[in-house]
Amino acid sequence: MKEKAALHNYRFEVQHFVVLFIIVIIFQTALSFINNQSTNHLFQQAMDYYRRDSAERVADLTTTALELLIEQGRYENELQALNGNVAVEALDKLLSQQTLQRNIDEVFLIVHSGDSVIALREGQDIYDLYLGGGVAGSAGQEEIGRNAIAYFEQNQQLLLTEEQIISSLEGDNTFHVLVPFYDKGEIVGAAYMRVTPDVAGFLSLIETAYNQSGILFTGLILMGFMAMFFIYSYTAKERDQVQQQLFEQRSKQLREQVEHQKESLFTKRIYHTHHKAEKVMGFIKEDLRNLDAPNLDETRHRVTKYANFVSRVIYDMKSYDPPIHVIRNPIFRTDINEVIEFMVANIFRRVYREGESNAVQIKLDLAEGIPVLHINEYVIWEIIEPLIQNAIEHNIDHDLILTLSTEITAENELLIKIADNGRGFARNLLESDEEGVKALFKESVSTKEGSQNSGYGCYLAREISRRCGWQLDAYNPAGGGACFTITAKLG
Repeated sequence: MKEKAALHNYRFEVQHFVVLFIIVIIFQTALSFINNQSTNHLFQQAMDYYRRDSAERVADLTTTALELLIEQGRYENELQALNGNVAVEALDKLLSQQTLQRNIDEVFLIVHSGDSVIALREGQDIYDLYLGGGVAGSAGQEEIGRNAIAYFEQNQQLLLTEEQIISSLEGDNTFHVLVPFYDKGEIVGAAYMRVTPDVAGFLSLIETAYNQSGILFTGLILMGFMAMFFIYSYTAKERDQVQQQLFEQRSKQLREQVEHQKESLFTKRIYHTHHKAEKVMGFIKEDLRNLDAPNLDETRHRVTKYANFVSRVIYDMKSYDPPIHVIRNPIFRTDINEVIEFMVANIFRRVYREGESNAVQIKLDLAEGIPVLHINEYVIWEIIEPLIQNAIEHNIDHDLILTLSTEITAENELLIKIADNGRGFARNLLESDEEGVKALFKESVSTKEGSQNSGYGCYLAREISRRCGWQLDAYNPAGGGACFTITAKLG
């Protein structure tokens, strides 16, 4: 059962076996082709050597037998007067037994007879020439005999000079062999054989052995691939388990990191909100202390604006990504010039009063005829207020002149500018990343030193601008200072 359960851990699918089968077929085909080529080459060389050697050996043996038989016949004629018929039968048997073999096609004894060359293949002719004292008749007149004589005459000089067996290959399998024939110690001719060695049986045995080894080798390859598959499946399973553990650990770390970032972001939002609300609440307290009958309506209007702004700031702290309809909605009919005038008069000029050491001169250049915006006015307040505050705080030691202007461009767009005559933005703050966002508008980027909660105002202004469908940018004008621009499409 354990083995069965362990086997189930391996994910066998049809495509696995198909891939293995295709790999084995391709590998076996390539192996067979290469092995066939090399084996055929080796067989060809081996068979050439074997055929030549066997042909020469047979011819040499036949020639030696003829020489011995003739010598023996002479000896017996001289000493015992041997009957000629016995010698002729012995010569016929020697020649005919050679041709009975499948490998030997023709056998001739080629010798000189007077001024001519004759080819003998009958025992009677050989007996008459060497033992009977006569001359052979028409043995060399046959067509095949002429071919043998022609081959002898072609190689006669080499045969007499080298006194070695001469052989040549005709086609792929047929050998012509000449073996020097000696009579009384002298070369008087040659034994000729046309031999076609039959190696079909030998090749069949080799082919059978090769097929058996090929099948065995294929089985070994298949077993090797199966073993590789099992090993890979096991290692893949172990890898998946390790990856799952790493994934879970990484997920835990990411969750902790996200929670930490959320806490950090929430802390910054609280600080930023508290800073705004604290300042506005101070104005409310001051207005309430100075409340009397003549300024009742004015104070009530201003305090209402303050209270609504504080409510909006607290709402943003509670809901970082509020619904679009609380930001953009046709029910909102905001006069942008009125918002800017209220902020300048009731926020910044109350903080930076003229005649005091921290005074800031604020100029307004607001265009007339700007249509109402369907944007929550307190959302606009949240965009513009930190930009003005940023311009003032970064030029605190400068006689700052701040200019706020609005205009309608030729492209029917509302352009809001917040420009100053200060030191301008540092060059690194105006560098854009791959998404086109300038460093100035990134979270936690600030020129202030010693404040861990700085670098949030411009970032928040850009985020809120995006929700409004507006574009916020910053640059250093050619005449000096710094400038924020807000571009909003009208209509």
